[in-house]
Amino acid sequence: MFVQSHPAVFLVTALAMLLGCVVEETAYAQSQPALLENDEPSESQPLRHRTIFMPRDQKIKQMGQSPQVPDVLDADAREALGIPPQLLDEDQSWTELPEESEDVETFVPLIAHKRATAGTTWLPGNGDELGIFSLNLSETLDFPRSEGFTITPRFGVHYLDGPVRTDLPARVYDTSVAFRWFNKVNEKWSYELEVAPGVYSDFKNVTSDSLRITGKGLAYYMHSRSKQFVMGVVYLDREDLRLLPAAGMILWFSEGSRLELIFPKPKFTYRIEKDESKERWLYVAGEFGGGSWGIRRGTAGVDDVATYSDLRLIGGLETKHTNGMISQFEIGYVFNRKLEYKSKVGDYDISPTGMVRYQLTF
Repeated sequence: MFVQSHPAVFLVTALAMLLGCVVEETAYAQSQPALLENDEPSESQPLRHRTIFMPRDQKIKQMGQSPQVPDVLDADAREALGIPPQLLDEDQSWTELPEESEDVETFVPLIAHKRATAGTTWLPGNGDELGIFSLNLSETLDFPRSEGFTITPRFGVHYLDGPVRTDLPARVYDTSVAFRWFNKVNEKWSYELEVAPGVYSDFKNVTSDSLRITGKGLAYYMHSRSKQFVMGVVYLDREDLRLLPAAGMILWFSEGSRLELIFPKPKFTYRIEKDESKERWLYVAGEFGGGSWGIRRGTAGVDDVATYSDLRLIGGLETKHTNGMISQFEIGYVFNRKLEYKSKVGDYDISPTGMVRYQLTF
């Protein structure tokens, strides 16, 4: 009896061993990382099906991206220094795929809020020493369906204190809309174009003298994580100054300190505090200030253009919150102040003064 059943027992044992090998091979295949598209199987390894999902305890770093600058530059520096926000985003890891993939149609809005800025600046003065109190508002709108394109309406009002020696209006206004386009050429090079038509006036002289079209054309070269270059021009369309070169470099000495050797706004920034909710940075900067406005002068109602210009040495404290809000408080010394008219009647140099400025970006 045992002899007759021995072949059957042997056959059952062999089938069990074969089934165990198949189960073990299947479990091994499912426990291995997914084969990436750019991976090539070796000649000795046969092709076989593998799961496309990664195990939950593993992550893939995004490859082939250029070094990214830490996202700590303030909004004012981004615009004045021409550093595109796209170059400032932190490295992102690929998100893990869900257990089951589904084709979901994602809604992309036509217009989205990107950021808003409100600021106030005070240059004290009295008598013949021109004082200026300014309020500025802006809202940047993003167009997700047109990558790299934004529109920024801006409004500002400047309350003028004096001077008694000439007939400036009590207030002048800035109104403009900036159309900006950023494009990345490759891993190293990017460029930015902006045009901003506007009306700069006391709203009594609204003529061709009060219409100005400003703009800029900038190129960016990412040399390394610690060194970036900027080059281009800024078009001011002012009576005293039409065009300014914009060129220089940004040097990171460490994660918490950087030097922006960029004209027309050099800046050195040092981080003094960092925790889970915010970062605080101290900085010193130089700035070229002023503007041109179409005005109506005196009781005779003569149309003219007034241009104010100055140079500023600024010290500031920037607080950047994790919710995206940025606040800046600055004090400064304002010198080389000049008031000039298109008619050349009433031009004069103004004594130096101080400056206090607060700005909130959200």
